[in-house]
Amino acid sequence: MDCCGRHNAGLNQLFDEPTARDETKDYLKNGLRKPARRLAELVAARGVENASLLEIGGGVGGLHLELLKRGAASAYDVDVSASYVSAAQKLAERLGLRERVNHQVGDFAQMADAVPAADIVLLHRVVCCYPDMPQLLGHAARRAKRLLAFSFPWDGWPTRVVRLLFNAGLWLARSGYRFYVHPAEAMRRVVNEAGFALVSRGAVFPWQIVVFERRHPSSPILLPPSSV
Repeated sequence: MDCCGRHNAGLNQLFDEPTARDETKDYLKNGLRKPARRLAELVAARGVENASLLEIGGGVGGLHLELLKRGAASAYDVDVSASYVSAAQKLAERLGLRERVNHQVGDFAQMADAVPAADIVLLHRVVCCYPDMPQLLGHAARRAKRLLAFSFPWDGWPTRVVRLLFNAGLWLARSGYRFYVHPAEAMRRVVNEAGFALVSRGAVFPWQIVVFERRHPSSPILLPPSSV
């Protein structure tokens, strides 16, 4: 099995049915957790009325469901975890939003050409789950018509220590999944080169949250001094 295949198999083992069930219960009881809620707020502030959504690694679906409630027209959910997709379908059905969401099991980076473009593309706690960050974010940017929003872990020594310990445990368990802390500047460069500029950002420790907007090809791409 190739590295991505092993990694995705590890993801399915880690994000399994009991995990999906627990996350669904948590969402129904408490709503979105703070990082996802902050991401939703930043995206909604840029306008979501009648927008199409593409969420990559949507988990049980809370984020795109909340944006649908705020006026987005439709959502396309792609996740490697079959358990998450099944839970997301059930949750959408329970909330009366099933007809407005298309669910797909798969590795977005490997199937991006078959996924429709959307006004807004979302990746919450997903970039850190994928080994080939440029491929993932590059494809995500090319599918975003207007906004690209994503979260990633703070790139500091505490996070790196946690990553080392967490991945050591995964190695001992013979899991193919690994947790990644990709450099913020490298992520900004990938998105900037795809024609996007940073328009808003936030943080809910340990997560950094950024929203990029597509710029007209003839317009200069101006980034704030401290981007991403």
